[in-house]
Amino acid sequence: MDGAPSEATTVRRDDRGQYDRATIDAILDEGTIAHVGMVAADGRPVVIPMLYARDGDRVLVHGSPATRLLRTLKKGVDLCVTVTLLDGLVIARSAFHHSLNFRSVVLFGRATEITDRTEKESALDRFTDHLIPGRLPTLRPMTDKEVRGTTVLWLPIDEASAKIRSGDPIDDEEDLAGDTWAGVLPLRLAAGPPVPSTDLRSTIEVPDHIVHWDRRT
Repeated sequence: MDGAPSEATTVRRDDRGQYDRATIDAILDEGTIAHVGMVAADGRPVVIPMLYARDGDRVLVHGSPATRLLRTLKKGVDLCVTVTLLDGLVIARSAFHHSLNFRSVVLFGRATEITDRTEKESALDRFTDHLIPGRLPTLRPMTDKEVRGTTVLWLPIDEASAKIRSGDPIDDEEDLAGDTWAGVLPLRLAAGPPVPSTDLRSTIEVPDHIVHWDRRT
């Protein structure tokens, strides 16, 4: 989809909009939560946070077949998917110029349900691999009930854009001579020490893919 953006995906500020797939894919691969928005059957807008995964040229979402959102999306309605990574608090010399350093992707399109059993199992594996790389080989195979009890939808990465803000605060010239501290407070998603389940046998050690989990890798 590298090329000219659509009217919907055009970022107002030229210095912050990026439309190349490498940038879009990198943000999607680092994120963990997507906000999926649509207009419901009753005419009201709804936005739901969901686990997602990028699978090549498409984004996957999944959930219970009883979920209103998935029941509506599988009908082919227009939807919007947004993923945001917060990189820092931009602390300016005035309240007006405080901001955030961030990377985000906005994706538009229509979802298609995956019904083929083999493709569906592969897609479900992709969710696990996206969230916790290295986890799949340690797990038992999914049961038929688990596969049948999950709806999986995919959305092509065709109409998408990235928006990125980085760097220092942009203060007014007359404020630069003041005594107020200005700069950036970096932020990132980090894991704490693993907490074992209360029913876990004491002889089972924490695997490396949990100990070294990091969304940047």
